[in-house]
Amino acid sequence: MLFRLLTLSPELLVQIISYLSFKDIISCEVSCRHLNSVIKNSVLLKYLKEAGRTGVYDPLTPGLTFPERIEKLRRWEKAWEDLDIPETTARVTFDLDIWSPLIGSLHNGHLVVTDADPVVYAYSDLSCLPRALPIRSIEFGNLTLVREGLLHAFAFADEYNLVVMISTGELADAEDFSYDICPRPPTITLDVRILTLSESIAHPLAKSPQIDVFLKSRFLLGCTLDARIAGNCLVILTCHVWSCEFDEIHLIYWREGTVHCLRRSPPSTYFPQVTFLSEDTLVLVQKQGNALELCRIAPGDTPVLVTHSVLVLPALQRGISCIMVECQGDQVVPSGDLLTRSRRLHFVSDPNATVLCFTLGFRQVVGGLDYLRSVSFWVRRCSLYEYAIRGGNQEHPWEAWGPSVTRWTDWEHGLAPCRPGGSRSALFPMLIEVGAGNPIVIRDFHPERVRRALARNQSPSSSKGRLKVVTESSKIEKGDEFLNDIVSSLPYCEATSEKRYGYHEVLIDDERIVGITRGDDEGVIDIHLML
Repeated sequence: MLFRLLTLSPELLVQIISYLSFKDIISCEVSCRHLNSVIKNSVLLKYLKEAGRTGVYDPLTPGLTFPERIEKLRRWEKAWEDLDIPETTARVTFDLDIWSPLIGSLHNGHLVVTDADPVVYAYSDLSCLPRALPIRSIEFGNLTLVREGLLHAFAFADEYNLVVMISTGELADAEDFSYDICPRPPTITLDVRILTLSESIAHPLAKSPQIDVFLKSRFLLGCTLDARIAGNCLVILTCHVWSCEFDEIHLIYWREGTVHCLRRSPPSTYFPQVTFLSEDTLVLVQKQGNALELCRIAPGDTPVLVTHSVLVLPALQRGISCIMVECQGDQVVPSGDLLTRSRRLHFVSDPNATVLCFTLGFRQVVGGLDYLRSVSFWVRRCSLYEYAIRGGNQEHPWEAWGPSVTRWTDWEHGLAPCRPGGSRSALFPMLIEVGAGNPIVIRDFHPERVRRALARNQSPSSSKGRLKVVTESSKIEKGDEFLNDIVSSLPYCEATSEKRYGYHEVLIDDERIVGITRGDDEGVIDIHLML
């Protein structure tokens, strides 16, 4: 009996004790009988324990009994472990400009595709789709939002049905602009338009501000932007590549429409990449220092950005520099909004186990031709957050923080990671095999799922299945870019589909796999529901 109690989480013990009266609690014998009865007979406790075992956060599916929820939860877990991908439940076709690749994002059943130019975006709420065959064609209309000027940054937060479009208008004095050394670029206004994601109208809870910045031209040749949202915070990073203007980080409280400049740094200090770890914690990527900079927003009448830790990345060869960095991951959802998400979805992964995927690009010249060599690494958001809250602006060398909490992969091995969904990340091939297609590979970095899969594989009586557990270290050998071998050992589970697919890109969230195929003038999106 004591062993059974020790295996329960503190939350479950509190719920058990709430069943007992004070008189029962002070009587050990009676308490043990009551506890044993509660544990055996409470379907609520069985369900909550099953949810914790599978790494799911508060998945209270409405309209189902607890035994039905347990059965659905186990079926969902088995579908991801075996990666027995169901047939397509919905299909979308859309016009495609072959010269303008699409950028897809999938969060909690909300699919957004932006034209990489970009001047339009398309949106669909997949959580409303029926869960029965046959295949249904769903409406996926393009919404033209920028009629003047160009769209330069895009961000959305499905929790608030909110999309942010950052665009510029015409530049009156662009023709007179001179490309002399350290010129004074003309001033241009960035229009920050905050709209409803589903209807593309002014968001009723938001105020859309404007930001004045210095740009080389209306085409942003001297400046690149990145924008991210978490809670009430919208952060915009403007990086000047060629001009002598300062890089700037702006904070917008979108409900109030107030704009604050958090930091001004020398040009080319950062890559145009900003990522939230929490509502008030950011990750910046230093361009010169080759490091991740973890900062926190200090609130007040004039908010400022305070650096707490600097995590150095693997050393590069002399004369080598990274030319591109991209960070992808699930959106940060404030704790108060997790219940809203769980009501809409069947299952929501534990937010503490979500992963970020960083991709580094290097220029290589082979046979007189330039090409981009890419490597990526995964890291749990909570691992970075631990360093962010330490404070002291300490610098941590790669060997002290990186090998045990990251997992690196080289794109030259043929598989490129896609945007993670929760703790999972799909990998898709760089080249599609003609006629045959390729399998889909899913890696899951959730620590509890890795532990359980490892225990199951080591048990002689358990069925091994197709789920592979990787706990040993992997290595990217030193070469033209890196000074030393990169050793990483973040454990993960890996499942590979038996069926082959001809997708050019794969997106995932907690409940579905979305495959995107690009043709000459048309794109096709297939939705596979993992329930």
